[in-house]
Amino acid sequence: MTRDASSWERLRVYTARLCLRTPTPSDAEALYDLFADLTVMHDLGKEPISKRDEAEAMIEEAIAAWKIDGLGPFTLETAAGGQVVGQAGLTIFDTRSWMPSTRADAGAHAQPELGWALIRAHWGNGYATEAAAAIRDWGRRSRSIDRLVSVIFADNVRSQRVAERLGATPGEAFTPAGYTRKAVVWRHPPAASA
Repeated sequence: MTRDASSWERLRVYTARLCLRTPTPSDAEALYDLFADLTVMHDLGKEPISKRDEAEAMIEEAIAAWKIDGLGPFTLETAAGGQVVGQAGLTIFDTRSWMPSTRADAGAHAQPELGWALIRAHWGNGYATEAAAAIRDWGRRSRSIDRLVSVIFADNVRSQRVAERLGATPGEAFTPAGYTRKAVVWRHPPAASA
């Protein structure tokens, strides 16, 4: 069920076990363990943080994405209890470099990318698949997104399994600028015809 308010700040998407909501500055404390986790951040191709103000900056970047493109990461909370378990959402990537961008900067090369990351204590519960499926469906319905990809590093087996459960298939492999690791563009199937 989706309650798509006119303002992105009040946007909520509900699943059987989760509430997906747009981020707020107060999420920095709850998501610190996600952003500081070496394994999680390695899987995302980012450096882990070591200070609370770095978590605040990451949340501000997420909020800016929502303001600029009307897309960004959702904060994932359990429906029962409201415990923050991670983030998942849609980011604009530029297909020329397969790096995060904005619609304005990427122009005709803009491609919505579906991503997810959970706090390690919540791995293995199926939350990533549940949240990503809900966001995929929301993006198709509320944002008219017909083509969707997930860019996943080749050594990130957990995220590859989530992509497979979502019906995505691996496509082209590439090495992002500034990295030595390969990444793969996973393509999600189009929405079923009505």
